[in-house]
This record gives sequence, C-alpha cells and structure tokens, in this order.
Amino acid sequence: MKLNKKFIVAIIIVIIIVIIGVLFTSGFFNKSTEKTTPFDNNFASGDFVGNVKILNNTSQWTAAYSDTDNHIDYNMSTCKNASLIVDIYTIQGMQGPEHRTFNNQKWDIYYAQGMQTIENNTNSSVNETLNVYMCVANKGEQSYLIYIIFNNNTSVNTTGGVYSQAYDDYIEPLLDSITLKENNNAPTIYEILGIDQSTYNQYAELISQIKKGNQTAIQQLTGASI
Repeated sequence: MKLNKKFIVAIIIVIIIVIIGVLFTSGFFNKSTEKTTPFDNNFASGDFVGNVKILNNTSQWTAAYSDTDNHIDYNMSTCKNASLIVDIYTIQGMQGPEHRTFNNQKWDIYYAQGMQTIENNTNSSVNETLNVYMCVANKGEQSYLIYIIFNNNTSVNTTGGVYSQAYDDYIEPLLDSITLKENNNAPTIYEILGIDQSTYNQYAELISQIKKGNQTAIQQLTGASI
C-alpha cells in the first residue's frame, strides 16, 4: 500500500513540532541553565554568564572582572555625565549606539574592533584583535559604563555587533540582570580620568570643534593622551 507523499510530509512536520515542544519545556533552549557568577560592587550588582573572577574591586567607582575560560574582560565605572568619553570613542570610530531597555533602564551599546600589541619572549611583538563593547546607562546625573572585551583567543563569536553570540549569550543577560546604585558623591568624569577641570574643558572644546568639522581639532585629539 502506497502512502500519499503529502500525508508523510505532514506526519514528519508534526513529529518535528512535538520534538521542539519537548525541548522548550525541558529547558533545552533556556539560557538560565548556564552557570552564572553574581557580583556586587559599590555602584552596580548583577550576574555574569560564566565563571568570572574579580580582578580589581578596591576603588569605590571602578571595578574589573575576568572570565579566563572564555577570555572575556569586564571593566566597569561610574561618574557624573560621561558624555565626553562617549563622544571621544565615537569620533575615533566606535559604532553605535544600539538602544536597548532592560528592567525600565535604557542602555546605549557601542561596538569596536581594535588591535593590541603583545610583547613576547623573543623580543618581538604580535598584534592581537580585540572586540570591545561599551554599554552606557544614565540614571539622573550619574553615568554607568561597562566595557566588555573579547580577547583574540576567545571562542565566542563576536561578529555583527549586537547581532552575535557575544551579545546574545553574554552581554544581554548581563544587562538584564543589573541593578544600578545611585550615589550623589559619584566623581566627575575628569576625576575618573585623572585630569584637572581645565584639561577636561580643553578636551570638551576639542570635541565641540570636531563636531563642527574642524580638521585641526581632530588631529589634536588624535595626538592627545586620555
């Protein structure tokens, strides 16, 4: 007895739907089953995906963490109005922002690819590619910055900015977990950068001139150390 081909295809489709349903109900596609590491510093708390360790948490306004298994570094800081930092990075080629909202908190997400020079034991150097995400949130007058750096030897796919494994599996769950802590004593951006207000004002004026298309200002900013 020959079975109708359309009937066979219909049966196969039903079986596939049933299998997918079982996988969803069993939590197969649920990212929450992945290992997470909680963190709690002076200005934010939340959860990293993976086994993440504290590198430096001695400052009240900055914190650094590292996932050595996946070769991901996390640097966090907070200050009053970080717009200068954002302007400098975007002028230097950082892409974005992509806008996302988690738990009623808006985040701007930027992406860039850069090079890092590594010195080795043979007195020569090797250039390694870094994929960097910068996530910025503002709450009142206080800014929060998170840099997520995927190092050259990571196995995580970072291509495509927010449309990548890096964003889906690591950055989005982190931002979705974060609780930001407001503090009226947060430092100014120039205090975080270790410069005085006069120097900060000079950088701010350079940025203003660059936005107006002043090529000389671009050269000055490129040669500046900040």
